[in-house]
Amino acid sequence: MDENDLREAMRSTLVATPEPPPMDSATAVTAGRRAARRRMTLAGAGAATVLVALGVAAAGPGLRLVAGGDGGPWAGPGATPTIPAPDDTKPSWPIDGDGKPQEDATARSGLRYEQGKRVLNGILAVAPDGYILPTGEGDDGIPLRDHQGAVEGDGSWGYLASAALTKGKGTGRLLVEVHTADNTLAKEPCALARGFWGMGGTCEETTVGTAKVGVVVTPGDDQRLDQWAAYRYPDGIVVFVAQSRHASNAQGGMKPLDELPLTVPQLAALAVDDRFHLE
Repeated sequence: MDENDLREAMRSTLVATPEPPPMDSATAVTAGRRAARRRMTLAGAGAATVLVALGVAAAGPGLRLVAGGDGGPWAGPGATPTIPAPDDTKPSWPIDGDGKPQEDATARSGLRYEQGKRVLNGILAVAPDGYILPTGEGDDGIPLRDHQGAVEGDGSWGYLASAALTKGKGTGRLLVEVHTADNTLAKEPCALARGFWGMGGTCEETTVGTAKVGVVVTPGDDQRLDQWAAYRYPDGIVVFVAQSRHASNAQGGMKPLDELPLTVPQLAALAVDDRFHLE
């Protein structure tokens, strides 16, 4: 089981994965926090299955958009989660915008929620000309645009947003994922890019101004996305920008785009776009 299988096993709306081996409670809590991610964006092929299980924790980037992200008024940043003792499997979540602990890893109000919204607004602002940005849900019931802010197991935060783009009869998507400076992701551009969701692929290092950006131009066996760029800022903030000809990974979804919306240089340029440089 890889890290993506782990995340897809932890919520009742996700695709089932093989039963993982046992682990200690502290590791389980960390895995659980990382598992409540990428809900709608990465709904895999097939119907969702209820699975209450804990898997093996694995390092690497990747969030899941989850339903129910809307919340109350902005109330400043939340606190870093506390990893419980091995004999205590109940996590201590950050404080949400309403002044109460979060229900899980995902913020539903406050600063972190708003940062996720900023990522989505950034995507909508940079969509190329000639594309329509639809709202609502696709034929598979998955939202055509969504966002979230969620705490990682190492205490860092990740902001993820996805938006569908329609041209002609086809619909694809743009996706951006941002990790705060205290992340533990790879530092070398192509290692960072290939590590995105553990997808690997053929990477090229591209220069944008003085920035070195890793761009996976061809995916490996894991083809949930078609191309993505990765950049680590000098202050440690990491940005991934991805594109796909498909609106989602669910079977029976919408007709895909005939071609990708962005060129490789455009994709790399968005990875260093200051609108996604968020703490």
